Amino acid sequence: MTGTNTRHAQSANIAPTASGMTALTTGRGPALILVHGALGDYRQWDPMAERLRPHFRVVAISRRFHWPNDPPAQTDGYTVESQRDDLLALMQSIAEPVHLVGHSYGAVVVLAAALAEPVRVRTLTLIEPPLPSLFPVSAAGLAEENSSRAAMATALRAQVDAGDHEAATSTLFDWIQGGAGGFAALPEASRRQLLENARTIGPTYAKPAPGFVCSQLARLAMPTLVLNGADTRPFYLRSGQAVAACIPGSRSGVVPAARHMVMVENPRATAAAILDFLVPARRRS
Repeated sequence: MTGTNTRHAQSANIAPTASGMTALTTGRGPALILVHGALGDYRQWDPMAERLRPHFRVVAISRRFHWPNDPPAQTDGYTVESQRDDLLALMQSIAEPVHLVGHSYGAVVVLAAALAEPVRVRTLTLIEPPLPSLFPVSAAGLAEENSSRAAMATALRAQVDAGDHEAATSTLFDWIQGGAGGFAALPEASRRQLLENARTIGPTYAKPAPGFVCSQLARLAMPTLVLNGADTRPFYLRSGQAVAACIPGSRSGVVPAARHMVMVENPRATAAAILDFLVPARRRS
């Protein structure tokens, strides 16, 4: 394992888990696990975690192969299923059911965990979940979106094959954030963290995401919140709408002034939406 963050180390418990993740634990109360998306790590949640700590024991994880864990040497072992099992192992070490929060790829991981062991999940928050299997490729208004996404994936794979992980990171996050300049517009600290995880980009996109169908999600009974950025791409908006429609009784929310990377673009509003979902108003006053 590589270095640690000394600012965190002074105020929190940072520890590797048996499954190869690293967990940053702060606060007290019911366990709330935060699972980052592609090229992320536990630091992505810093801007909003301080708002959650008064109510929860916040466990922000760095998934296997993400900083400060050793990067991947190859694509083997990097699948949604392996990441799900890592998360389940952590959940099984906690006595009570947990609140699960996942962003993007992390939303797919927490959804997979909730489907596998729903009794261990108290609530589910899915932020910008990318699940195109829930809506048709030919969905109205998405032809241009699907074409640009396919072109992005082709360019990304070529850059990864050439060993240019920095260019691949820019290509991915330009698309994710709506177009050219999207990566550069992110906060400097966020860009630096993403680049420190750039070697995970190949494994992340080496295999297709699970083909979840609506009938699977319809079996979920825990309270669920689906969040999208107000200015997100149509791909993510349509996916979030489809997830919310499939999970019975789920709530939908919109984070203002944000695209896909809501927790770094508008952490205050993201945390407020989660707290509004999880914490009664009388406890927040």
